[in-house]
Amino acid sequence: MRESIRLEKVTDFQLLKDKVYEAIKKSIINLSLLPNAPLVEQRLAEELGVSKSPIREALMRLEREGLVHTIQFRGCFVARITQKDIIDLFQFREALETFCAKYACKIFSHAEIKRAKEIISGAEEALRQDDIKLCLSGNLQFHEFLISQSKNGRILKAYANLQDQRDRYRNIAKHIGGRGAKSHL
Repeated sequence: MRESIRLEKVTDFQLLKDKVYEAIKKSIINLSLLPNAPLVEQRLAEELGVSKSPIREALMRLEREGLVHTIQFRGCFVARITQKDIIDLFQFREALETFCAKYACKIFSHAEIKRAKEIISGAEEALRQDDIKLCLSGNLQFHEFLISQSKNGRILKAYANLQDQRDRYRNIAKHIGGRGAKSHL
């Protein structure tokens, strides 16, 4: 049985569209809506207490991001995740981060270099202390710092979508026996 989608009461239509989108996206990422689950506009509208219009717009936006897919004459479904999807995600992430690392070498100030070193040192210290959770957090913080310093809106938006996809994959991997210990998504 899936968890109910939650939405606070909102009156402004643009804000409502964003809230509906975020609520459905969160339910997909946290696996309240599982891969291949049908996304019926009427049912989602009733559950969220909104009309079908913001639901439809949210589903189109989520389809552009690869979280849902539409099958003609059948409806909209939560996107499946394949091994190729995961490989593609990490190749794209590597390309973005490689670009940002090269760019950083050209533009980083002394303060930014110092901050990057502090983040890496903190992660290394956590690893020496055998604090894997803190080490992974530091690793993520370093990657996000590197990406954020590009100050490129398209890169930031693409990276945020990658993080959503990565979080979804991570949540699925937690349910595969022994996978959590082997994976550092």
